[in-house]
Amino acid sequence: MTCGPGYEALRRGRYSQPASRYFLTLTTEERRNGLNSAPLATVIKREIIALESDGSWRVHAAVIMPDHLHLLITLGPRLSLGQSVGRLKTKTRGFLAEAGLGWQGNYYDRHLRPDDQPEEVIRYIFLNPYRANLLTTTKTYDWTWIGSEEQRWLMPQTGDRRPFPEWLQ
Repeated sequence: MTCGPGYEALRRGRYSQPASRYFLTLTTEERRNGLNSAPLATVIKREIIALESDGSWRVHAAVIMPDHLHLLITLGPRLSLGQSVGRLKTKTRGFLAEAGLGWQGNYYDRHLRPDDQPEEVIRYIFLNPYRANLLTTTKTYDWTWIGSEEQRWLMPQTGDRRPFPEWLQ
């Protein structure tokens, strides 16, 4: 696989710090659509939850879009950030291939500082499918999930688990 000019820049300075929050974006090769098809999204969600179940990370919010995946996680002590993402990609690679898709070679991560408030990132993740016009605000998106602690403050602010139209302006 050939890597573009920005590939090495993504790796430079990357570090893993257990108990830190990271906003992650994983993208399909050539931004091809299909990740949010029910069979594939189910597999991806299952593997994300498996990583949470074994202590690799804690998921605060996630959304599976047609050509990318966003996660806000707190990294656990078990694996590094790269190992966790690598495991997710490895466990889902065959299913993506069956759908004619593949993961882009790298991923984007943003380390949130301890004093950063995650609410803005969680709202971004929650609103992503609506802003992409995948559905209207009268519906809920099947491939978004919010952690239980985060639901306690976010969901009371929503219209029955849906964004208010003015949030999208």
